[in-house]
Amino acid sequence: MGTSKAYGGLKGNPTWGPLSSTVTRAVNGGHPTKSSLGSVMSHTVAHLGGSHGASSGGSSTGGRAGVRAARQLGSFIGNVQNYGFIQALDLIAGGVEIEDANQAINVILEHCAEQAGILDEIAAKAAIRDLLEEIGAGAETIEELGDGFDAAIKDFGAEELLVKYFGYYLYEHLCTDFYEKLIKEKGIRETEGFYRDLKDYIAEKTKTTSKHRDLKKIDWQSDYGKELMQEIFRDTLKEFENYEG
Repeated sequence: MGTSKAYGGLKGNPTWGPLSSTVTRAVNGGHPTKSSLGSVMSHTVAHLGGSHGASSGGSSTGGRAGVRAARQLGSFIGNVQNYGFIQALDLIAGGVEIEDANQAINVILEHCAEQAGILDEIAAKAAIRDLLEEIGAGAETIEELGDGFDAAIKDFGAEELLVKYFGYYLYEHLCTDFYEKLIKEKGIRETEGFYRDLKDYIAEKTKTTSKHRDLKKIDWQSDYGKELMQEIFRDTLKEFENYEG
């Protein structure tokens, strides 16, 4: 779990109360139903401003940091595809000599999501780390991490990796807002069970979201790149929006 500290959420927002009560009910002794998880995610999207508000940057509760970090991540993945992992890493390392996979992950993490002050930034940075740790699972050397990136791009493609990131981003928003609250109210076993099933549910719901577009030549810092990344995020959010169990 990328974060474990509660930041209280935006409790003055009218969507906060319904989301909070839905999450609390869904824990269900650590065994949430798919219906309750669907309701949690639907309320999460509503709290973040809906699929359009969150993805376009028009929401005050979330989305901007998520897209900003995704554009940096997309650029890095594109460089891996175009130049290879080692050169892509060198381009963002700033001359620092990187000795192992863990240091490389930290360099990529700081490049993609340097800021982590407000809740949205915290969720974005945690989501980047979640994805990097998935890609580099078991890697100890830079070469092994590079092999992990090559395998992930081959198996999933760049767009699906970005969808995975956005799934983690939504998950981390819920961790940041509710983890400590649920530990106190429900206990650690029940809370961990809920979050484990939530992560699996998000992954299952988004596994066909990607349109499998070739993204390696995209300039993610251009207006077109920003709009395309917002579209990928919007498609991810729509997998959960307006759920009716």
